[in-house]
Amino acid sequence: MKWMQWLSVLFCLMLISNGQAQISDSFSGLYGGLEGGSISYNTQITFDGVDDPAGRSAAGYGGFLGYNFLSDNMLLGAEFILNFASVPGPYTFDQTTNGFSELEVRRGTSAGLDLRIGYLIAGRFLFNVKAGYSANSQSVRIKEDPLEIDPMEISRESFGRFQLGAGFEASVHPNIAIRFSFRTLAGFDLEKADVADVPPLNAFNRFDVEPSQQQFFSGVVLRF
Repeated sequence: MKWMQWLSVLFCLMLISNGQAQISDSFSGLYGGLEGGSISYNTQITFDGVDDPAGRSAAGYGGFLGYNFLSDNMLLGAEFILNFASVPGPYTFDQTTNGFSELEVRRGTSAGLDLRIGYLIAGRFLFNVKAGYSANSQSVRIKEDPLEIDPMEISRESFGRFQLGAGFEASVHPNIAIRFSFRTLAGFDLEKADVADVPPLNAFNRFDVEPSQQQFFSGVVLRF
């Protein structure tokens, strides 16, 4: 994505221009920023004659707002996150055998709170791990015929999930840092009973959709 390339160039310029600057060793206080990158969707799809651990990817973006407490080199913090995701590619199947041609697992808005613990190196590099809880939305849709324009929604859920993650931050200015983060959480499982009234899925003896999501984001941190 071009905007990510320009963001990388901006990061490099900031690193060069501030390479000789004195970087504060205090990460304490309020901060916020924007981030974006890739979201990987891994979904175990199981029904009669099919056991498919498949994956798709999509773009994601969002923002964060948090507060850090620093004692020597140890950091404790809390961070509110708000993320949005684009629509990933569909999972495709043999229509003549299964009665439908495509299945989509769409993830919408995700809002949550992470608790972080980290270690500061050389006053400017922060490694951290985090755990939290988020509110999420998910929609599952199918196409019986590949020529259909709009897929049929068979499930829409709002749900909460625990999430785990890790990250790295590098200060390029006393009030500015770049960061890279990883977060993983499970989706909402769909079972046979959930599609009992949905043809052609109600003809299967078994129907399970078990999605999970991994986020790989980079972003800019502004300290206030």
